[in-house]
Amino acid sequence: MSNLTELEQAVMEKLLAGNERVLSMLREQLKKATVVKRELTGVGFYTNFAIHDCEPLRVGNDKSIMFGDVVAEVPGTNGIGFGLELRNGCLAQLEGYTFGDELWPENVSDFKLKYVGEHRIFGSLSAYIHESKKNNPR
Repeated sequence: MSNLTELEQAVMEKLLAGNERVLSMLREQLKKATVVKRELTGVGFYTNFAIHDCEPLRVGNDKSIMFGDVVAEVPGTNGIGFGLELRNGCLAQLEGYTFGDELWPENVSDFKLKYVGEHRIFGSLSAYIHESKKNNPR
């Protein structure tokens, strides 16, 4: 997907990294995704996706969830967090936000991404997938 910013691309790669089948399917969705809207809020951003023919790669159920265990160290900030929303089993929106009431930095070209904690945190995503399998086994 070429219309992501450098930061968005790096965050999506980190969020969707791993051997779990659901992450693999979400990576395939990302290859088909197009940015349809990007909104700057002053303290962060929302990037909205559209995915052509998401159905074969759909994960989870019809509910919406947000997950994210990636943060960025950015000079001049207390850090930046990210959340990825799935709607109806498809990538929907990437959110980036500063911690506290800090304004979004003018330039985010110098950043270092890391996971929160020592191990990946899949809490809401794992529950979403588990509930889907229970209600709709494949």
